[in-house]
Parts: sequence; C-alpha cells; structure tokens
Amino acid sequence: MRYDAFIFDMDGVLLDTSKSFITAAVEAVAYVTGTKRFTAAEGVRLKTIPGFNNDWHVAIAGACWIDYFPDLAFQTYVERLDRLGGGLKALQQLVPYLTPEYKRRLTRLTMEAYGGTTACQKLYGFDPENIMVRGYWQSETPLVAPEQIKPISKKAGIVTGRAEAELQMGFERLGWSLPEKVVAWSDDPDLDKPNPSKLIRIINNLGADKPVYIGDTRDDLELVKNYRQDTGRTMDFCFIGSRDGIQDFDLNYRNVTEFLQTIGRGHG
Repeated sequence: MRYDAFIFDMDGVLLDTSKSFITAAVEAVAYVTGTKRFTAAEGVRLKTIPGFNNDWHVAIAGACWIDYFPDLAFQTYVERLDRLGGGLKALQQLVPYLTPEYKRRLTRLTMEAYGGTTACQKLYGFDPENIMVRGYWQSETPLVAPEQIKPISKKAGIVTGRAEAELQMGFERLGWSLPEKVVAWSDDPDLDKPNPSKLIRIINNLGADKPVYIGDTRDDLELVKNYRQDTGRTMDFCFIGSRDGIQDFDLNYRNVTEFLQTIGRGHG
C-alpha cells in the first residue's frame, strides 16, 4: 500500500528517550521511596500495557508498587493493572486511598529530574528544589536524520504525549519541525492517547485516505484501533522495536530509518 500520510509518535520513535523520561521517573520514585527497587526495566514493562504513555504516570505507579505492594512481584502488579484497563484509573482502583497530593508530588519530582537545573524553568515554569541534576533531557538523541524525513515532510504529522514545551524541545533536538496543524501534544489528559480525536484532526488536515501511524507502545496501538472504530476508515499501524508481547500490528521494523528506506523503495 502506498501511504498518503505518515503520523509519528516522538519518544522512542523519532527520539531516543531511553535515558531521559524513564530515568527521570526512576529518580523520582527513588527519591520518594528511599529505595532503588523500581528500575528502568520496570518502567518499560509498564509501557507494554495501556495507560502509561505518560512517564509521570509511570513514576506514580512505580512508587505505589513499592509503598503499597512491597511483597507483590512486579509482573503480578502489572498484570493486575492491565486487567483493570491500565493507567491511573486502574491504579486508583488498586489503591483507592491514593491521594492527589501523592500524584502531584511524583509528577513534580519527575519534572525536576527531566528538566533539571538547565531546563525545568523553561519547560514547566519552576526551578527544581529536590532533585538537583542538570536534566535528563540532555541524553536524548535523534533516531532519524532531517534528510530522511524531508521526502515525506509535507505528508507527515506527530501525535505525542509530550507537553507543548517538551515537544518544541524535541524538535530542537531533531533539527526540524512541522506546522502546528499537523502536530498534537498533551494539553488535556482526557484527549491523550489512546483518544483518537487529535489524530482524526491531523488526518483531516492532511486530507489523507491511506495513513499509517508509527509508534512503539501499547497506547499507540490502541490509538490506531480507536481511530478505525470511530471513523470507519483504514489506518495501518507500524510498530517500531521489539514486539514486547504486541502482535496486532500491520508492519514491524527495528527503527524508523528501516521503515523509511522500505517506503523509499516503493514497498510501503
């Protein structure tokens, strides 16, 4: 199939964030709990179920595991969250007494670690007070070069869980950007992935009939499924990276470069 629109996730697809957001979440959990039981491996595992596209939520779930389920195997903890639908709604069912203050604290600490002394003010409007690092955002590196995107740039869009300021910083790291009408960031939790409303807007703005979404998490897959269900239209899902138990995809490549090379050869 020849695609007429290419919609990308950003983190893990266009940018290597393996040592930024997850590391910030791990740092926040360690600060709150006083232990290092929750590691990047646990953070990545959470992202294989719905509702944990946002790394602030990963931090909250990680801290809850240590604070409220100290004797429960992490795999069992994740399975329970998955059966309840995933995300903070599932976590609140597991921990009914989970307070807004607890969630706010983990969120702020993760922001402090991600933005650090170099960018926390720019990104979030406050200076770090607890986790004093330079900022794990600095570890992010592009996974695709600008010249690789250029041939499809007029048909490209982005749906990301990043906030607007984080998105702009991501574009700075990538060395290119896209018009606002084909970009969606997180500005309302109810509209975040896997809600397809922003994706629908971008596809309509591109006037596309045969789009493909390129992502790397369960929430990306659910986003595409919801798009199909809500619109009755077709959209392929290209899963980037190791499958992590996800089988319901149309395409699977190790990275975006491999996908774009295949498209360039006329096989897309």
